[in-house]
Amino acid sequence: MTLAAPGTFVLCCAMLFCARHSDMEAARILAVPADWSHWLLMKTLLLELVERKHEVTVLRSSDSTSVEETSEDFALETIHVASGQSQKMLSESEVHNFIFNSVYAGTGFRSSISAAWGLFLLFSRTSDAMIPPIKAMFTDSALLQRLKAEGFDVVLADPYNAAGGMLAHFLDIPIVLFGRWTTTGDLHFNVAPSPLSYVPVLNSRLTDRMMFLDRLKNVFVYGLTDFMSRFYISPQYNELCRRYLQSDITMEELYRKADIYLMKVDFIFEFPRPIMPNLVYVGGFQCRPGTPLSPDLQQFMDSSGEDGVVIFSLGSIVGMLPPALASEVAAGLAQLPQKVIWRYIGEAPSTLGNNTKTMKWLPQNDLLSHPKTKAFITHGGENGVYEAIYHGVPVVGIPVFGDQFDNILRLKDRGAALMLELAHLKRNVIYQAVKTVIENPSYRENMKRMSALHRDVPLAPVELAVFWIEYTIKHRGAAHLRAVGNELPFYQYYLMDVIAVVITVLGLFLYLGYKMVKSLLGKICLGRKKKKD
Repeated sequence: MTLAAPGTFVLCCAMLFCARHSDMEAARILAVPADWSHWLLMKTLLLELVERKHEVTVLRSSDSTSVEETSEDFALETIHVASGQSQKMLSESEVHNFIFNSVYAGTGFRSSISAAWGLFLLFSRTSDAMIPPIKAMFTDSALLQRLKAEGFDVVLADPYNAAGGMLAHFLDIPIVLFGRWTTTGDLHFNVAPSPLSYVPVLNSRLTDRMMFLDRLKNVFVYGLTDFMSRFYISPQYNELCRRYLQSDITMEELYRKADIYLMKVDFIFEFPRPIMPNLVYVGGFQCRPGTPLSPDLQQFMDSSGEDGVVIFSLGSIVGMLPPALASEVAAGLAQLPQKVIWRYIGEAPSTLGNNTKTMKWLPQNDLLSHPKTKAFITHGGENGVYEAIYHGVPVVGIPVFGDQFDNILRLKDRGAALMLELAHLKRNVIYQAVKTVIENPSYRENMKRMSALHRDVPLAPVELAVFWIEYTIKHRGAAHLRAVGNELPFYQYYLMDVIAVVITVLGLFLYLGYKMVKSLLGKICLGRKKKKD
């Protein structure tokens, strides 16, 4: 078996997992999460690790918006950020303003540039909120002493929170990164070859099949985001590394030094791209069979008859829409013969139909698993998309920001979704889209096929994640899986020195050849001249 055959490798891991798991001693794990939906997914993994008898400590900031202050399942260490230093994450109103400004920013190439710029502003704003806890952590000597004394075996960190990589380096222990997004973009571009000829950049709004103008756009968007990240966001973290780690190591280098990357990606959904041995794909990690609904929801679903139910949610961040837009959406939903469950926290639009039930929170996974569910209207968030795939529910996508456009584009490319633009959403448009997805069997068939492929794996994503965390603990890291290419300077990585030598040697041979031919021709001409004389 070789590491170059990932399918065989994972299969062997599956066969060995049960035999090895029983011998695994309880380990001490330090978790460094990020807020919002990132925490919900990491918490699922942490509870699984606790179930396997590991001791988990979660490092949270006192200004965290998501991580609870107490827990019966794991220990918590809190970074106390002074009120004057704390910079809260975006408020709900700020998020809405940011989102709808980017939504109405334009179409085509302009929309990609606007989306890239908007995402940069979001990352920048997020960094402003994440840096004070890092400073507070490294200036709290008592906290650092406690963390050192605990003797942790591994750091499990969300790459979106730079504190994880810095802390693992400070404590000199292995690190497993759980997630795809860093404070500057897609982690893939930090650790694996990513040819821009067929690997679309976030917000390029492209597939993996690009014509010349598409490739030009892909390179331009990559260059723009890379420039902004390198010269604005990354320097802030690099300064923290110099100050607190007393090293010239950069955040990019810290990301590349991770032992294992647990990527929330599945290639039945993601476009194929080069991977590395220490990249482990656990897309759909949170998906599970449905659990019973509450009596009122069950009654609502059962009463839908043959027409069934449509589930509608724009995620945990976008709970409401501008009044005029909400009115158009409600009017479109009212025309459907299906019943609709809509996650909406604003004032109910006057056009809301009798078939539509609004709720402030949805048991989304359980609703998608219900046999009466016919379609899912979603913004295209990573969690919801994988739940739709898992349960085989076709999608009407209304992307809002971030990676959502790219997620819906991938489903559309596979014939499992229709995509609508929020800025141009009218009642007849949403009605026709939902009607098409439900009545055209190809959408459900394509999604069911994706579901079958997604489920047909030798090891469930959660088991695979646990295996590689325990693997890292048992072997005190996984440096043997780390490619040396990530440590090479760019001129060596791209063989620029070799190319320069080859060109020089070829040039020298051509020059010498030219001189020899010129000399030979000169002698021939001279000889002929002598004969004539």
